[in-house]
Amino acid sequence: MRISTYEIILPLTGKDERSIKTHALLINGLYGAFDVVKKDESEKISNEDFTNLPPKLLERLELRGHITKKDESEEFADMKILSRIYKKIYAKLVVSPVIMPTYDCNFRCPYCYEQHRLKNGQEWLERKMSAATMDAIFSALKDYKNRGYILGGCTLYGGEPLLKENVEVVGKIAEHCLELGMKMDAVTNGYDLDAYLDLLEKFKIERLQVTVDGTAKINDRRRIHKNGGGSYERILKNVESALARGIKISLRVNVGRENLHDMRNLIDDLTARGFIDNENFYYYFKAANDDINPKNNVSEQNIIDELMKTGFTAAEAIEHQSQYNLPAKRISQLFKKESFSDFSTSYCGSEGQMLVIDPSGRIFTCWDLVGIKANEVGFVDIEKGKILWQLLKAKWNTRTSDSIEKCKTCPYVFFCKGGCAARADYEHKSFFREHCGESQSTFNFVASRLAGAFWNKNHQEELSLSLAEVLNRLTDAERETLMTTQSRNEILNIIKGIGLSIGKIADNAILKGGLPM
Repeated sequence: MRISTYEIILPLTGKDERSIKTHALLINGLYGAFDVVKKDESEKISNEDFTNLPPKLLERLELRGHITKKDESEEFADMKILSRIYKKIYAKLVVSPVIMPTYDCNFRCPYCYEQHRLKNGQEWLERKMSAATMDAIFSALKDYKNRGYILGGCTLYGGEPLLKENVEVVGKIAEHCLELGMKMDAVTNGYDLDAYLDLLEKFKIERLQVTVDGTAKINDRRRIHKNGGGSYERILKNVESALARGIKISLRVNVGRENLHDMRNLIDDLTARGFIDNENFYYYFKAANDDINPKNNVSEQNIIDELMKTGFTAAEAIEHQSQYNLPAKRISQLFKKESFSDFSTSYCGSEGQMLVIDPSGRIFTCWDLVGIKANEVGFVDIEKGKILWQLLKAKWNTRTSDSIEKCKTCPYVFFCKGGCAARADYEHKSFFREHCGESQSTFNFVASRLAGAFWNKNHQEELSLSLAEVLNRLTDAERETLMTTQSRNEILNIIKGIGLSIGKIADNAILKGGLPM
């Protein structure tokens, strides 16, 4: 018997940021098992001293995967099985289009990672998506739908997608989305939002991500209009108008050293404007990557620390820090014991079915890399109304954490998922390397506090379901089939037999008889 290769042992953090001294948290990153044990028991488990542990505890810990008779290669085989199930079923189920009406932008933010686009000239920037390209895109999406794929929501992206000059183009995209029953949202700087309010309301575009970088003085230094002049007051006036129309706003604040200590002032201003109490308004902070001037960067943890200094509780800080909020939502969901832990090895849609389509119909898989010829993965064939892929798309689909050497036996393999490919390329000059960043410390911070709060309230020892229990029901023959078959129906029959659910979206599609052909 040994401790699992994928085991994480953390303290439990309770009220007022005080450690719960009597108990500790065990997390198995492979099976998604969260368990509370006594502190002295956790120390023995960590040292693989199982001799004096109660037999019932040992039985429970083995059943849930924290300790195991399996060697490292057998645990890795479990990870590969889970990864293959996800890839063969769920990852091929949803197509998520991101459409760029133009590369142009009315801002010239100094830290923007898209500055390479400016080198292509004004004519290239101002080119708008043609009606023919648009028709071909939605013809291709309709074909996907007819073949059993689920169409995710359509996101408008840029450049700046909601330039006032683009109203007609965006309106046509919205009509196509309505025809296919696709929801729409947009990532916008909000400067020309007033020109779109009627369109947004007409087509029931539910959510917009709008960005500011602090209060007026700082924002207007960082988010610079190409013609000069401030942007803060105009953006927030447009946000107010959108909220009055019932449009949901997610306000993103890019944080660097210059505006780290301005966050409280911004929150106070948003409160004074009545935004904070509006049910359709949400704000969050995200550390900006200024690769041109890295000395201006701050960490995600810096943001959490600063928020807590200004009076936020840890829970409040987590809610409004994007990199902390996502794992918090996932962990909270696990504690309901309604679903198993996520076992995707893909960090984001760039390794799956996200299509970032530029104004000319060229396709990229990562929206941080659009406009760079070397990263083009396909294109829309206007005459055929089809999407044609290049070899690079297949390579992107193989960029998963079970294929990255450093990730294979990492306890965070299903939590970190290899990290952002674009950042990995920046760090290692290869998309097919890991980007750890702050993922481990972020997960530890969140898990310790959420589990501590849950334990204080319920005193349950088993906080989540465990994938170890269902995988142990597999026969050797079934394991072999799962790793070799190309038949999705065979995979489905096996995982149904052991009681493994793969998520509501996939389950609902399967119940309707829909698996992509």
